[in-house]
Parts: sequence; C-alpha cells; structure tokens
Amino acid sequence: MPKKHEEISRAEIDDLIQAADDSKWKQVYHVQPPFGFLGAPTGFNYINGIYHLFYEWSPDSSLTETPDSKYIYHATSKDLVTFRSEGVKVRPDSLYDSANIFGGSLSKVFNEICYFYTGERLKSDELITAQLGGYMNTDGKIQKYASPLVRNNASGYTEYFRNPYVTVIDREVVMFIGTMNREEFGRVLIYRGPSVENLKFDGELDTGYKVFGHLWEQPEFFDLDMDSVFIFNVRGLDKFDTHFWNIYQSGYMVGDFERRGNYFIHDEFYEFDGGFDFYRPATAVDEDGNRVLIAWMAAEESAYPLAAEGTLNAMTIPRILSVDEDRIRQLPHPNLEKMRGEAITAEGYFREYPTKLTAFYGEVYELIIDILENNASTLHIYMRKNTRHETKLVYDSEQRILTLDRTFSGEEIQNVDGLKRRIKLEENLQNLRIYMDRSSIEVFINDGKYTMTARIFPSDKAEGLEMVTEFGDCRVQLTQYSLEVK
Repeated sequence: MPKKHEEISRAEIDDLIQAADDSKWKQVYHVQPPFGFLGAPTGFNYINGIYHLFYEWSPDSSLTETPDSKYIYHATSKDLVTFRSEGVKVRPDSLYDSANIFGGSLSKVFNEICYFYTGERLKSDELITAQLGGYMNTDGKIQKYASPLVRNNASGYTEYFRNPYVTVIDREVVMFIGTMNREEFGRVLIYRGPSVENLKFDGELDTGYKVFGHLWEQPEFFDLDMDSVFIFNVRGLDKFDTHFWNIYQSGYMVGDFERRGNYFIHDEFYEFDGGFDFYRPATAVDEDGNRVLIAWMAAEESAYPLAAEGTLNAMTIPRILSVDEDRIRQLPHPNLEKMRGEAITAEGYFREYPTKLTAFYGEVYELIIDILENNASTLHIYMRKNTRHETKLVYDSEQRILTLDRTFSGEEIQNVDGLKRRIKLEENLQNLRIYMDRSSIEVFINDGKYTMTARIFPSDKAEGLEMVTEFGDCRVQLTQYSLEVK
C-alpha cells in the first residue's frame, strides 16, 4: 500500500523530486506536481498580485484515476507563466474529512480569502459527506472552520454531492454543489446566506436538462461579457457522432440566470475541448479583468507512461475566455508570449507530396498556421515526426472535420477509447495556433472557437514538421517560436 505523505521521509521526498525532474517527458512550461499524482484544479484566484492555484494531489504516481485518499496542493505565480510549489495546504486530518477530501474553490468572501471543499468521514461504517471550508491566514495556511458549512445533502438527492463553488452575488454568499438526484441524474444545488456559516438550501439550479448524465461535478457560475456562464463536468453521457468520446465531459452553457426560482435560461451544452485530455477546469479573473481558465490535462482512468517516472499529469496552459454568441472562445494567455524566442516564418503552397519543413522543428514551441487559400480536399499536418513517431492533424475540407490522430504519437496511453478525436467545424478551417511541449499538444482552432488537447509521449528525437495535401494545393503562412521559460 502506498505511503501517506506524512510517512515519507525528507530523503525519500528529495529522491522522488529528483526522479520527476529527470523524466524525459517533464514539461517545460506547464504546471506539474513536484512528484506524485496531480489531480484537477480545485481553486484558482488572483489575490493581491499573486495567482493562487489549488489542486488535488497524491504522492502516489501509479494511479490511473483520482484517489479517495488525497491532499490539496498549492502553487503560486506572479505571471501565469512560472509557478512555485507552496506545498500541501489541506490534509484529511480533522473529524469531518478524515476519510477523504474533494477539492472545491478558492474565493474572496467579503474580507476573507476562503477555501471550500468536501470532506468525508466514516461513522458506524457509513460514509458521511459534508461541505467544509477554511480561511487563508497571512502565512498562506488554511485554517479550517470548526464546523461543516453544509452537513447533509438535501432531501431527494444522493450522498454524492461535492466540489462546492462559492461566490458572492449582491452581498449574498452563494454556494453551488454538484450532485445526483435519487433517480441518478446529474444536478447542481444552490445554498445561500449572509455568511459562509449561515447557508440555507435554496433549491436546484433549473437548467431544463432533466436527463443528462448521472453525476454533475465541480460546477462554476460567473458573468462574462454581459452573459452568465455555467460550467459543469458530466459523468454518464453516451458518445454520438464526434461528441462525448472521453470517459467524462467538461462543458458549459451560456445564458441568463433568473435569481428568483433559480432558473438558468441558456443555449445548448458545448464541450470545452475536442481532444483527449481535458477535464474539470477552474477559472479566475486576472489582473486585467480577463476570465482565465486552467484545466486538468488528463482523463480519469487513462494510464499514462509517466507513472513509472514518479510524476503524473499536468495542467493546460492558462486560456482567456470570451463569449461569441452561444460559444466560448479560448485563447492562450498573452503572458505566455514572454517565452517566445525569435520567429521563423514562411509562406507558400503545399501539394500532394510530403514537404519536410527543415527550418521548422523542435519539441517545445508555438506554431501558428494561417490558411490563406485552400483548394485541397484534405490537409495533413505531421508534428513531432521522425521515422517512428508522429502526431497528426487532418482536415477534411468538404466535411469540415478536423481530426487529431495520436496513433503513432509515441508510447501508448492505456484505457482510452480510440486513437483519434474529431470535431466538426461550422466554418472552413482558417487558422491553427499550436502549443507543443515535451509531452503535450494544445491546438486552438479558428481564433479559439474550438480547441483540442492531448498528452503525447514520443521519443526525444521526434522533432520534425511536414505538410501534405490530397487532390489540390493549400497556401499557408507559418510562424514558429521556440518557447523557453526565462
């Protein structure tokens, strides 16, 4: 049985950190744990000039899904480019969280910085769940509240209620909690009160989605560009066409929130990401007032080859969100441009024979591809390519379908449904902005209207870039920047 964090000696920790640092797939500019298992972000906020990121964590890197026994880890940043590990901030060491912890949210509630989470304890062989919290003191430590904020789930709902998101709306504290009802369909419940210690059940958020997955978790609710946005993560959706291929889904709805009656009048549910590895995002407002998202760049139950190297999982890059009609666009945070080296550019046609772009190569870079003219039926883009490995984007011009193919991306990731992910565009492919790190790819399509995110594990010699078309030519402009944390 793996050791608890408290049982690991300082010398063992140093060895684990060194092993993680020595990993050939260690990311250059993504948030990763010092060692062990990095879980989903469960608290993200900008406070007094510092970005605070909390995430679920375990010292055990052999895991394939978020464990029952875990901790809440803390990282900070001044610029969203480099993050500093601040250590474990919430442990399962009190009466109400002695069996397990589920992360929640980091919020400024009036004059206090508060962390909210879910705790479980065993009582007469029964698992008792409660919503808990604490305030951050001047030393950055979380001082837990003595009593639960919400002791039991409301009548008509199961014991699965967790990941509290707390905000202040019109001087009132509001808590959103993911759950399932007795018929085992996902729901979000709302609690309100004048303070965190005086929250009362105020009913269910009425989305009109009565049969949509069996559990909703880690909700968020905020205003963005004159609209209300509801984020939630769904378990139990059946895949169809190009949708819902991952084990669980992260998505959003854009609409209007009616406080009286807790009605949310909205457009349809959209997935945030069309790739393989994206789940349970968290957002914050940055120093310039932008809504910024960071997500878990992983999928539950996926078995990544990194586990043998003492470190597992990473976060996505921070992304700025904006509303475009009923969709949310995601674009890389502009602070990431600080990492750019000298630009390499080219413009020209690609045709029906492979073109090796010898000036464009590497493991860690930003690549911008502008489609200036497309007469081809299909466009193939091969990245991180050598004789054995390649990660491929394929665009079908007639169907307007973009495919991310990691069939030959490197060492295999187990427990994943398929080797390809597809998204159908509502318009022609216009541009791609690709962030490549040693073991990940994040693709921003048509100015961030769509994204595709994946972990990849190629050899360290897989650096090439090639393009080729079928039945016609394509004129593009390429810009590549090497990326380095300075």
